[in-house]
Amino acid sequence: MVKKMGYYLETIKRKTGVRYRIVRDMTREGKRNRTYHTLPAGTTKETAKKICCEMNLNADFGDFLQKKSMLFSDYVEQIYFPKYTLYLSPTTKEAYIQMYKTRDGVRDCLGHYTLTEVTVEVLQDMVNRYVKMGKSPKTIRNYLYFISAILKETMSDNYIKRQENTACAYVRLPKPSGVEGNAYTISQVKTMLERAYQTQNRAMELLVAVCCLAGGLRRSELAGLRWEDIVLNRDEAYIKVQRSIVQVNSQLIEKETKTKSGRRIIPLAVGGTVYQILERERKEHMKFQSEPGFEGGNSVFIMNQEPHASLTPMGLYKSYKQFMKNDCPDLPQFRLHDLRHTYFTICSNVEGFSELSMIGTGGHRTVQSSKRYQHSQFEKMRDDMQKLDDAFAQAQ
Repeated sequence: MVKKMGYYLETIKRKTGVRYRIVRDMTREGKRNRTYHTLPAGTTKETAKKICCEMNLNADFGDFLQKKSMLFSDYVEQIYFPKYTLYLSPTTKEAYIQMYKTRDGVRDCLGHYTLTEVTVEVLQDMVNRYVKMGKSPKTIRNYLYFISAILKETMSDNYIKRQENTACAYVRLPKPSGVEGNAYTISQVKTMLERAYQTQNRAMELLVAVCCLAGGLRRSELAGLRWEDIVLNRDEAYIKVQRSIVQVNSQLIEKETKTKSGRRIIPLAVGGTVYQILERERKEHMKFQSEPGFEGGNSVFIMNQEPHASLTPMGLYKSYKQFMKNDCPDLPQFRLHDLRHTYFTICSNVEGFSELSMIGTGGHRTVQSSKRYQHSQFEKMRDDMQKLDDAFAQAQ
């Protein structure tokens, strides 16, 4: 298909004065078609020439012409979500939908504006309103990141003028709070493990041990952990984190870990606390597997009751909250994610535990390990994990 398109300027003389119009002249497969756009009254010849020149540049390079503007809500619902979210991770897409549709969310704040009206001033008003509502700086940044992703696509689609940055880049945001979360003490962790053992709550004993003393796994990583990922030999022991399970609209989806550094190997102290708990629970799991109707597969975290189905991320969360409420009412009722903070806090208080081992075992996103240092790093992490186990054994 051969297509040629260009723009030229015409002068229209009327009783009210001179007007200018731009003619789009397009030839497709030998057929010529012309369309006309009359510029507003008062447009000077110099301005009209400039507009026509930009439209010709756009015809050649696709960088200048703006389409007729539309409502922000129409673009998001008719174009952005159907067209540009197909390759996002399920959790990211779900988060965007929630930010858009929730009360006082993006749709409520920006949906009635046209795309060209979503300016820095409008966005700043939205941010200021969120601050007054008590939304955290991190949440507000997530909202702006989502809006920026939309505005970048509107530029690509020529609904707004292309620029180096979107309006979001110029909005003043509240400073990060710097609060990482709460953390249990090493003595409180010991109490939690003792009560989980006494009540035969195997899932919670595993959860507290792995989260607080073996890498601070995220909830999605815990749900994705399988017994083939755990090696418990006499001379070497480790947990291999290589997948996560997320829950989107009641559907379980297996995916990569949250970050590239989330794929990691966590050495364990052979014969240590976590080693013994994992060894004992693996034997229990093998017994359950031999029972008729068992539904746990090879998942590490399964329900305590028959048919011992695999625990979902939400199931882990609810089981943890119930365990803390019923069996540890005298301890602080922190979030499940705070067990991850507990791990980093305990490690930082263990004398000689290196920051490199802390970050490497925890799968922190800032880890940039090279193959050159992987072996020596693993050896150091293994020694540090032994220090952690020794410190736990000596705690009162």
